[in-house]
Amino acid sequence: MRDTLRIAIVASSRYPIAQPFAGGLEAHVWHLTRALTLAGHEVTLFAGAGSDLPVDSDRLRGELFEPSAAARSDVSMPQLEALQDHHAYLSLMLSFTNNPGDYDVIHNHSLHYLPVAMGPAVETPMVTTLHTPPTPWLESALTLAPGTRCVAVSRHTAQSWSHVLGDIPVVHNGVQLDRWPAGPGGDDLVWFGRFVPEKGAHLAIEAAQRAG
Repeated sequence: MRDTLRIAIVASSRYPIAQPFAGGLEAHVWHLTRALTLAGHEVTLFAGAGSDLPVDSDRLRGELFEPSAAARSDVSMPQLEALQDHHAYLSLMLSFTNNPGDYDVIHNHSLHYLPVAMGPAVETPMVTTLHTPPTPWLESALTLAPGTRCVAVSRHTAQSWSHVLGDIPVVHNGVQLDRWPAGPGGDDLVWFGRFVPEKGAHLAIEAAQRAG
């Protein structure tokens, strides 16, 4: 086996992997892609346009799918962006299926259902990192593809998927420790994050109130 791997990293089709990051998923993929590239691997990033990484990227959307007038007039026509997401991931997964020798491993970070649903048809080894608790379409796909290799970014995320996947490994998001040195400390309390229940802002407020 050669030391250099050809790695395909699949991210969001809507958001570039660039600073300022849209969220933790994009930040993690940015750092992971850079680290793998610096380690000497050949990395191809499939993500939304505008990524600022020194790798072959912006390949997920390709040419945006534009439905015909007849298709647009059908009562089943979904939101255009959702249809374009579907077309982008369908095209990508078919390319993986039809060209199994292009990559040594595929690392899926997207929240779309198609990479998971079509993963069993791909010969190339693929792992999916789950960044969030269950969403309806992704849960549906994983229910029908229980053999999918998955890891979770936290114990909370792994537990939230246990009803579908059982026990899965946890691989925490990496942190560049030299960018986050320990400070001198102080009397103030700080919480930051996205305002959703699982981030625990309410617990931070309660702790601050108890501390006076």
